[in-house]
Amino acid sequence: ADVQAKLAELQQDYPGLTFEVAYDNATFVGYLMANMKQEIIVAILLTGLVVLLFLGNLRGALISVVTIPLSLALAVLAMLPFGMTLNSSTLIGLLMSIGRLVDDSIIDLHAIERHLRMGKSPKDAAVDGISEVRLAILATTFMVCVALLPLAFSGGIVQLMFEGIVWPIIFSLLASALVSFTLTALLAAHLLAAPRASEAAGRSRLERFVLDPMQRALDRLEVRYRGGLGWCLRNRFTVLAAATATILAGVALYPKIGSEMMPLADVSQAYVQLEAQPGTSFARTSEIAKQVEQLLLEQPEITKVSSEVGFEPGGTYFTGYGMGAANAASMMVTLADSSQRSRDIWQVVDGVRDEALRTIPGIRRLSIKEMGADVMASSAAPIQVIIYGPDLQTLHELGQQALRIAENIPGFVQASTSWSMTLPQLHVQVDRARAQEIGLTVDEVANQAYYALKGGFTNEYYRVDNQRLYTVLLRYRQDQRKDSLDLAQVKIVGKRGEVVPLASLARLEERPGPTLVERDNFRRVVSILGYYRQGGPPSMDLSMELLMAAQEQLPLPPGYGIEMRGDMTQMEESFQRLLKGLYLAVIFMFLILVAQFRSFLEPLNMVFSLSLMLIGILGGLYLAGQTFSTVSILAVVILAGMMMTTAVLMIDLVLVLREEGMTREEAILAAGPIRLRPILMTSFTTMIVLVPVALWPQTGIDAYAPLATVILGGLSIGTVLALFVVPVIHTYTDDLAALARAAIRRLRGRAAAEADGGVQ
Repeated sequence: ADVQAKLAELQQDYPGLTFEVAYDNATFVGYLMANMKQEIIVAILLTGLVVLLFLGNLRGALISVVTIPLSLALAVLAMLPFGMTLNSSTLIGLLMSIGRLVDDSIIDLHAIERHLRMGKSPKDAAVDGISEVRLAILATTFMVCVALLPLAFSGGIVQLMFEGIVWPIIFSLLASALVSFTLTALLAAHLLAAPRASEAAGRSRLERFVLDPMQRALDRLEVRYRGGLGWCLRNRFTVLAAATATILAGVALYPKIGSEMMPLADVSQAYVQLEAQPGTSFARTSEIAKQVEQLLLEQPEITKVSSEVGFEPGGTYFTGYGMGAANAASMMVTLADSSQRSRDIWQVVDGVRDEALRTIPGIRRLSIKEMGADVMASSAAPIQVIIYGPDLQTLHELGQQALRIAENIPGFVQASTSWSMTLPQLHVQVDRARAQEIGLTVDEVANQAYYALKGGFTNEYYRVDNQRLYTVLLRYRQDQRKDSLDLAQVKIVGKRGEVVPLASLARLEERPGPTLVERDNFRRVVSILGYYRQGGPPSMDLSMELLMAAQEQLPLPPGYGIEMRGDMTQMEESFQRLLKGLYLAVIFMFLILVAQFRSFLEPLNMVFSLSLMLIGILGGLYLAGQTFSTVSILAVVILAGMMMTTAVLMIDLVLVLREEGMTREEAILAAGPIRLRPILMTSFTTMIVLVPVALWPQTGIDAYAPLATVILGGLSIGTVLALFVVPVIHTYTDDLAALARAAIRRLRGRAAAEADGGVQ
């Protein structure tokens, strides 16, 4: 908006100029914001529907849904002091937290309703119910928060990518806990009441035909769950063996799932890099760029193309500093929103590239890539394999052989090399003795020849028409610098004013040279670059396949080697940081559980329950055809905190009931059905929010589809398994604790007996 306002001012100041917006990232941001707002609204509505069906109480559902916008508002307010804004990362963080925002209220309301059925007043039921679950709510909230904190301080590209997601989730969860202890309790005390049988006749059709049948179905589910839980307690070893087999099955799935840095995303924007054949003039490059631009604009899906062609060589560019070459061009491409076109961005750009290479002569390399997956990347391409060695000609030959290998790999798209040995060069061998005769050094001869052809700006400024100051570019005319014969006739001025042709001072030789001298770790290298597409092999698989094939087929001389770069380098670092964050998250959660349960064995049970989600995580990615990426690992960290909630809610009530005098089995059979409904509600609300993201992602959100898939798969399978496995493991840890206590008592008794014998 500020830029647009400034352009309007400039238009008034310079009426003779016309300003057009060539590229505006606000287009994508507009798509993103609209889609994210739609997703958040749908998420709130779906969450309210799930809560209504599970609670069977319109007032209770209303209380839960009211907490969502309030918690989101508090989270946004907490973001302001940190300078955070609403963007793709923060919005996806807020979206992910919606399913979790009602969890605390659901647990509160379920506990309050139980106390209402005991005949307590709404006020007493609210106080007693929330007091009963407050420690469990705090524990689950802090566990998810500490699970995410390591990612917020992980450093590197991981922190840049995910801190915008992590902090909104943390703020939302803390706000949700605060709201559940205050607003939820207040509303429950005033709006909820104990159900009465006499009110059945006055119930609405929604209650009689939808909510009541749903409640009866949930009651039957609780009865069946109690029966299944009893069977599990009678067959503990079978359950443990089945859980172990499930975990191993999940591990076996991992090799079948590829890896990539970031999932590909159709963000309706693409970037074009064009390189004409070496030696192509600026004018010819401009013509080629116009032809490519015309091909792009002929596509109905493309709305805007902005081109930038290299530069006309001149004196000020002699030192380079990253300036584009005369035979290079780049373009920014804007497409219509993905929901408004029949082809995805890869079908569009691949079709344009193939047609351009087929119909436009003079192109050495043309790459067109979407700007979704590698916005944060610093590599030249997602797939990059380098060959290093001392000799440029040998590197060129090896690079061309590797390029042919890459072109034959299925799924390897837009294969190219970073440079080629095709730049026409004139090598000038100056005769030092002849140059000294006219008082010149080799450098002075070279500078005069260079500036005669390429030109140079004067140091003096000239005022034209008494307006602004200009410098003047001096060089030979176009018809005087066409070929090597013209260079041979360039006039060289000696120290005493002699004027001689360059041919009298030097020998000229034409031979090809490298279009670029590329280095990696101070070594000369050539890169083989490429891309991949959705539905095909991911970047890591293609990089590994190219590396292994090149090592096997290329005749590498001594001193030459092959290494991987591109996404692989960033992926290794990012995966290491994310896995460290996951390890720290598990350690922090374990310490919180130790503090809550005052035991080391029960937290071990809950940490073990995290492995139950493995089959759901990898199975979901496998069935969805998605890969393991940094986004997937982020989802695993978030999921770890969510899965702990199930174990904490279950074991916390079991221990409370045992303290009240129940046996271990009685406490498990009583706590299981009581906690079943809130556990299922928390899981369903989280999953229902992410179903649209996983199955029908829109522009700006599709990169996070694997995140939703991981949480959906892990939470669904992991929750079902945890409902049966966690109580069984609790019995084993309890037996182990009993054995430890018995052993300690025996040791103490033996020590006391020995002490008594010593006294006698």
